[in-house]
Amino acid sequence: MSDAPKIHFTIGPVQDFVAQARRTRDLWSGSFLLSYLTGCAIKCIQDKHGKIEIPDVSTDRLLDWIKNPRDEKDNPMIGSLPNRFEATAPDPVGAAESAAGAVCDAWKKIENTVYDIYVKDIANYGIGSKNIWDRQVKSFWEISWTVDSNIDSINYRKNWRSHMPPVEGGDHCTIMGDWQEISGFIRSKNRGTKEKQDLFWRKLREGTGGMDLREGERLCSISLIKRMFPKVSKEAIGWNIKAENWPSTAYVAAIPWLKLAAEKAPNLCEEYAIDAMKEASEVRREGISEKVGISSNALNASFLNLDGNFYFTNAIENCDRTHLKGTPREGDCRDERQETRLVRERLKAKLKKLADKAGSSPSSFYGMLIMDGDNMGSLIREKGASVSGALGKFTGSVHKIIKDYNGITIYAGGDDVLAMLPVERAIGCSMALSDCYTKSFKNIPDSRSTISAGLVFSHYRFPLSAVLHEAHDLLDDVAKEQNGRGSLAVSILKPSGKHCQWTSTWDYIMVSEGRSLFDDLLPALKVDRQFSTRFFYSIREIFNALSEDLSEKPGSYVHLTEGMDPVGLLAAEYMMSREWNVTREDAETQMIRLLKICCRSWRDKNGKAMPPEERCLSTEGLMLLKFLSQVGEEVY
Repeated sequence: MSDAPKIHFTIGPVQDFVAQARRTRDLWSGSFLLSYLTGCAIKCIQDKHGKIEIPDVSTDRLLDWIKNPRDEKDNPMIGSLPNRFEATAPDPVGAAESAAGAVCDAWKKIENTVYDIYVKDIANYGIGSKNIWDRQVKSFWEISWTVDSNIDSINYRKNWRSHMPPVEGGDHCTIMGDWQEISGFIRSKNRGTKEKQDLFWRKLREGTGGMDLREGERLCSISLIKRMFPKVSKEAIGWNIKAENWPSTAYVAAIPWLKLAAEKAPNLCEEYAIDAMKEASEVRREGISEKVGISSNALNASFLNLDGNFYFTNAIENCDRTHLKGTPREGDCRDERQETRLVRERLKAKLKKLADKAGSSPSSFYGMLIMDGDNMGSLIREKGASVSGALGKFTGSVHKIIKDYNGITIYAGGDDVLAMLPVERAIGCSMALSDCYTKSFKNIPDSRSTISAGLVFSHYRFPLSAVLHEAHDLLDDVAKEQNGRGSLAVSILKPSGKHCQWTSTWDYIMVSEGRSLFDDLLPALKVDRQFSTRFFYSIREIFNALSEDLSEKPGSYVHLTEGMDPVGLLAAEYMMSREWNVTREDAETQMIRLLKICCRSWRDKNGKAMPPEERCLSTEGLMLLKFLSQVGEEVY
């Protein structure tokens, strides 16, 4: 790396802009726009004859499109530039100031486009809507830069949680709760205000078209920009991204079942899709299947590109989630006419028939995966450009790996990854990404060059912001802080709350390339039915009896009392739980296999993988194993 003074440039806040999202499209939009704005700053630095040293942007497709916007089908849709970079320039101060100005100019064009198309003509229905809009968009971004030869002068941080947003007055946005919604009305102020506020949002909904703005959603300028940007990307940034249809959490959860159903019952799939499209005018989601790597043909294309809610019987019962042509647009949708309720019953019956033919129902759970490189600050300080090159190799491979596992990439830039995946492929994908990261750093022999991950298996109806919060807690507090980095932390969020939390180093979970500890055990549950649910809960009681610990909090471990051997007791309990006889030797062999996912696997403070602690045990891995064995069951 050059010894010349360096520009350290960051754009924030990340949390307020990206994580506060109600829909997956909002989440993608925030990630993409933040990356796009960073790209505008990078382009400006390069235009000033500067050089970007970190990250490696030499082959970045998004930056290429920013420099040369064009209307081609294969345009970049994934944010690939982190919100911070390091550069040199002949006039570093002038270049940094110009880069900050470029961000502001690009943002102004984006927000002006959304305002002019969707808000301008109905602003007079509100009170000071234009003033609220201008105040919010002008004060939102925190652009920080410094020029120094020492990277410590601006801490290499993600600034994910560092921003403290202002709490605005008035009625607040239903997504970003600290910000005022843009109508300007206060519903509780006086009689008739609620009606005026509702009229403003009804007029705005009419202008957006489709289901872009649902009944009851009242947004601030920032949330509205994220929501509507995909529909105006051509005017806002120069090319049409075609991201209006983005896979929902329900769709991602259903992916394995969609492939199964399309293979086993193509005619029933087509029949169901035709009926659904006849009864629900906004059920078609063109191009979604392509985004997750599912190939479609003329026979199953309609079925594979439906709104994800229409694959679940419980969602079809819910008029808020599946609007039919006879569902009231305003007021209480439960006031549907009898004819519309009969349509719902018919759709449910056809869906059940399809599930019977396929042999299962779609899973109600999906995986939210977040990954982040370990020790990045110290690695960059010591190894500089070589780290940037390694990260460039990794970023270039992420999207294909995730798509190969039928997932959807939300963000992939530098050492950061954010993706959604079907449950049964999520752990395998996380291992493949970790392996790719390690191989990208093969020319940098350093044990600290690992990546950590937080993976949440969540019911598709769980609030998206809560799932993201859980994923970041798993990554930062569990995989990195508690387990010493180079680790995967997994939890399950059910409608009733957090079900379990399990952690392992990559070295321990990966028994061979592409195979995890769970892959070796799942056949015993799904095919051979060798373990019962009651037996798994009995193991927890046995662990508690053999130790001095009684905690059953998700993620907790018990430490066995000296001299206590769990294998014999577990084998005896296993033999009693079986409906047919099994030898003691076979029972003990099975228990040794199960105990592998019960042991604590961690790294020390220097990043060295420690031997698994066979006397520090948890049943969380068993609960996760049981959950994975039940994929294909719809949960209400």
